[in-house]
Amino acid sequence: MEQEEIRTGPTIKGWLRRFSTHRRSVLALVFAGWLLVVSAAWILPSKYRSETLILVEQQKVPEHYVEPNIAVDLQQRLQSMTEQILSRTRLMAIATKFHLYGVDQKRSSADSVVDRMTNDIHIELVRSTPTQVSAFKVSYSADSPIMAQQVTAELTSLFIEENLQNRQQLSEDTTDFLDNQLDAARKNLEQQELRLREFKSRYLGQLPEQIGSNVQILTGLQNRLQSANDALNQAQQQRLYLQSLITQYRALRPAAAPDQKGTAAPASYTSTQRLQQLRSQLAELQAKYTPRHPDVVRLQQEIAEAEKAASSDAQSDDQKSSGIVQTAVVGEDLQAAGPMLQIQSQLKATEFEIANRKTEIKNIEGEIDSYQNKLNLAPAREQELAAITRDHEQSSAYYESLLAKRNQSEMATNLEKRQQGEQFRMIDPPSLPQRPYFPNRVLFSFAGIGFGLLLAGAYVVLRELMGGRIYGEEELAKIVECRNMVLIPAVRTFAEARRRTFAHILDGTMAAMIALTIPAATLFLYYKA
Repeated sequence: MEQEEIRTGPTIKGWLRRFSTHRRSVLALVFAGWLLVVSAAWILPSKYRSETLILVEQQKVPEHYVEPNIAVDLQQRLQSMTEQILSRTRLMAIATKFHLYGVDQKRSSADSVVDRMTNDIHIELVRSTPTQVSAFKVSYSADSPIMAQQVTAELTSLFIEENLQNRQQLSEDTTDFLDNQLDAARKNLEQQELRLREFKSRYLGQLPEQIGSNVQILTGLQNRLQSANDALNQAQQQRLYLQSLITQYRALRPAAAPDQKGTAAPASYTSTQRLQQLRSQLAELQAKYTPRHPDVVRLQQEIAEAEKAASSDAQSDDQKSSGIVQTAVVGEDLQAAGPMLQIQSQLKATEFEIANRKTEIKNIEGEIDSYQNKLNLAPAREQELAAITRDHEQSSAYYESLLAKRNQSEMATNLEKRQQGEQFRMIDPPSLPQRPYFPNRVLFSFAGIGFGLLLAGAYVVLRELMGGRIYGEEELAKIVECRNMVLIPAVRTFAEARRRTFAHILDGTMAAMIALTIPAATLFLYYKA
């Protein structure tokens, strides 16, 4: 029961007295713990870390002139490149090149070498903003500072080369993809153009843009039809007139007799009458048409022929009056035959003209029907053409867009091939470490002091828990409830006093030696490292 009370009731002063009682053991354990940890730190192999900083340089040509065609985020590309560089094949090649981890002696398996090398390589991103990577650090840990520097330089060159190849490959892939899409768009555009040409060729004259010209042509055809009808009517009137003249000649022929001079008065009268009628018709036509009108020109020719006929009749009368006497029947036939033949020839010409006019009118009416049909079909053709044109415009716009993108991508690819795009640039060569980063022997020295104190404290606690001694009247007061009346101090002999003094000197010397040894050794470890 007393032991339980003592164990549960020590005071702070009591613990200080306990540590003072076991001070030699405490000093020895502190020094032993420190020495153990420092020795372990000295035995552990040194690890040296070489580090370099790689800056991510933007492309040299401004982006508003040449836009990059690589849309992959830099952090994603770095992760992809890291996986490629830290692949089994790459790491084994580096390990073989620099004779790492006993590869030459075949003491390590390939998996263990890859695992150890992966743990020794460290990549750290440097961000200028929370979302933008501006640089990254590459470091490698090795047993030798020179080896750490060489492997770090090799890793750095791999990152730089891999970035160039990766960006160039991505850029070329983008350009190739756009080339394939552009070829497909070009074929589609050619099909749309062929479709548009075939439609315009098939429905020539029915297209919406030809409506204006069709209307003008239709108006001209209608005017021509009107003129042809007018000319036909005039020709028909002329035919009736000529037929009436022939009838009159035939009616007057038996009664015609030569006068004393041998001339035929009725024939002469008839030619003059016809000439007057032609002149009258010419005056009417000139009032309605221009001098170049076909009917005006035709009447002028008939008038000229009639004038020649009248002049011929007059000369014939003069010859007859000069002494050429014919019989009455022969003279009558000769006088009537000339005008009669002219009228018959004019009648044939008029009938031929009537036939031509009818044919012309029929052709004009056919053309009018054709153009009228084209105008009627124009709205339907307009809808069909709008659909074809819309498809053609969409294909053309898509092709132009792809062409611009392909040209832009091609420039970006050329930029990457010339190594003027985004690049990795090493700021400083890999550092040659002067001190090992592991083990940190100074830190181990402080950790050894802590470990020694922990051992000493554990020793004192275990020793006192097993002893059950009371240190000081405070601990006694917790056990005995009554008040202490008399305290008997310790009475030491001269020999005991000497031994106590010698013990204090020994303890001080021991503490001083430990207090000097530990800092001196720590400084030595710091500079030795």
